[in-house]
Amino acid sequence: MAVPHLVATQVVRDRRSYRQLTWWLIAATALIISVVSLVGLLPTSAPVAPKVVVLAKAPATKRTAPRVIAIPALTRSRPVQLTIPAIGVTTSVGTLGLQADDQVMVPTNTTTVGWYIDGAAPGQIGSAVILGHVDSYLGPGVFFLLKTLEPGDRINLVLADGAVTSFAVTKVVEYSKTTFPDQQVYGSHGTQSLQLVTCGGAFDHATGHYESNVVVYSQLVSASPVTS
Repeated sequence: MAVPHLVATQVVRDRRSYRQLTWWLIAATALIISVVSLVGLLPTSAPVAPKVVVLAKAPATKRTAPRVIAIPALTRSRPVQLTIPAIGVTTSVGTLGLQADDQVMVPTNTTTVGWYIDGAAPGQIGSAVILGHVDSYLGPGVFFLLKTLEPGDRINLVLADGAVTSFAVTKVVEYSKTTFPDQQVYGSHGTQSLQLVTCGGAFDHATGHYESNVVVYSQLVSASPVTS
C-alpha cells in the first residue's frame, strides 16, 4: 500500500506547486499591468504647454482719408437761403447784428434764420454763424431738429451773388449759456467754417429761456461759381 501513498503525496505536492505557480503568474501579470499603466500615465518627453487659440477681431477696414480740396475763398456775399436735407429744413436767411448789451440779436420769428453780419460770410476764411429758434409756445421752430444732425450731413447755402456753398457737419456740441465759448464759435480759425446755433438743454420756466445752446460745426466742402 506504500506506492499509492507516495503517488497521492506527489499529487498533492504537484497541486501545491501548480497553485503556487498560478499565484505567481497572477501576481506577475498584475505587476506588469500596473507598470504598463504607470508608463502610460507618465510623459515620454517634456510636457508641452496647451495651445491657446486667440480669436482675433476682424481687421478694421482701412479708411481712406478724404481728399482735401482747396477751395478759394469766396467774395463776401450774404446768404439768402438755407437748406439742410437731413432734417428737412429749407428757409430764408436774414441778417443779425449786435444788441445794445453786445449780445447777438436773434431772429424775430421761429420759421426763418439769421446770419451774424459782423462775422465772416459763408465761403470766406473765418466762421460764418447762423442763428435760429428751436421752438416757441406755438410749437417747434426751424432748428427744432438741429441737435440730431450727424457728422457728414450737408448744409447748403445760396448766396446773394448767386454762388452755392455746401458745408459738411463735423460735430454737434451743447454748451451751457453760462460758459458759452464765444471765440470758438464766432472767431476765425483759419478755415472756411459755418456754425449753426440754437437753444437747447433744460428749459427754465422761471426765466422763460433754455439753459444751453446747441452748436453745429461744419466745414466748406464745395462751392459753385457765381451764376450770371
